[in-house]
Amino acid sequence: MTAEHVVTLHDGSTHHYHLRGLHDEDDDIAKWTKFCASVFSYKPNPPPPSYFGRHFYNDPRRSANLVRVITYHPNNKDSSKEGNEIVSSVRIFLRTISMGPSHPPVESGGIGEVCTSPNHQRRGLSKLLLQDVLKIMKGSSSRADLEAMTCSSLHASPAFQPVYSKVGGYKSVISQWSLVPIRLQYLLSLRGAGDQSVFLRHAQFPKDTPQLMKLHQIYSEQRFAGCIVRSETYWNDYVSAELGDTLWVMTTTASSSHEDDSNTDSEERIIGWISIRKRGDRYQLREFGVDIRADGRIKESRDAEGTKTKPINVAYVMKALLCKALSQAGETARCDERETVLLHLPTLVWNEIKRDAAILDSPHSIYFDVEGVQVDDDDGWMYTVFDERKDHPNVFDLTTTSEDPVPHLVWPTDSF
Repeated sequence: MTAEHVVTLHDGSTHHYHLRGLHDEDDDIAKWTKFCASVFSYKPNPPPPSYFGRHFYNDPRRSANLVRVITYHPNNKDSSKEGNEIVSSVRIFLRTISMGPSHPPVESGGIGEVCTSPNHQRRGLSKLLLQDVLKIMKGSSSRADLEAMTCSSLHASPAFQPVYSKVGGYKSVISQWSLVPIRLQYLLSLRGAGDQSVFLRHAQFPKDTPQLMKLHQIYSEQRFAGCIVRSETYWNDYVSAELGDTLWVMTTTASSSHEDDSNTDSEERIIGWISIRKRGDRYQLREFGVDIRADGRIKESRDAEGTKTKPINVAYVMKALLCKALSQAGETARCDERETVLLHLPTLVWNEIKRDAAILDSPHSIYFDVEGVQVDDDDGWMYTVFDERKDHPNVFDLTTTSEDPVPHLVWPTDSF
């Protein structure tokens, strides 16, 4: 279905635009990916068309019709002609989001890939698209092809937040992040001095998916609000493609798998994973998790008394995985022991590292500079709620007004 809009500019000229969803055809989708890439070409490292194509085709819940576009028809009044230039775009991402440890997940419509051609900006096109997608999401409960969405989320820079607040009633939620200086000389000097009861390797899909999915549920989905609930297909198709060879896992060896684990003795048990990426002057923790189950233990050694075990420690897992990830990124130990790199990570993870480092002996606890840590929260995530029910608190209730606030987090892997 196509809607025609006529925009009159200050000089009195009129311009014809048509609003529609993409057709589920490769040519139409390719046209849209090229448009998005052209609008973002000003960035220092501009995303190519394949970036937007990957986001679309690897999304197991994708729908071409939920990619809403406006096309320009300078001399056309016939809305059936849809082949003209795409000049503005908004996409709805169908997602299930967590609501912390005490409430079930909810369906949400994510808003992303919002862009307008520079030649057609300041004509209200993004506003038209935002109103269109809000109408779709609010009416999702009456559509057979959509799950009923209770809210919508997006990530916006401070300059655009007032626009989303005015048009869609979106409000910001704070995600607590910290900027931690990492002492490279101490961290990277630990390479080769690892624990023989564990080893590090690249994640393997779909082999690792069942374990990663379960551990992610425990470490993130059951502890945060706003965290994307990941299906098996999402892990295999989307996460694997987004992270590629930057996703490292720590596993027990076959000989150290404990007897109570659901895996057979011949299988490895994943106890942690990590992915980082460079963002300006810092590294961002794009993905992280640890097996925090009460029975999670790794074998330490054998002696006359038999096998000893030790609990899985977040600081220990982070140390080993971060060392591997930074080495892959090209970082090397420096002569100056004061030289650091910055790691941007969720504050909850940082607090766990500090807590667990207190029970570790040197050198495990000296690779970060506690005195140099800075608060660097993210207030870009915004939500608007469609279904206000007293029996089911929304993300604002959980993160800001409850007596025991639930921390908010969307892992960068899942950003849109």
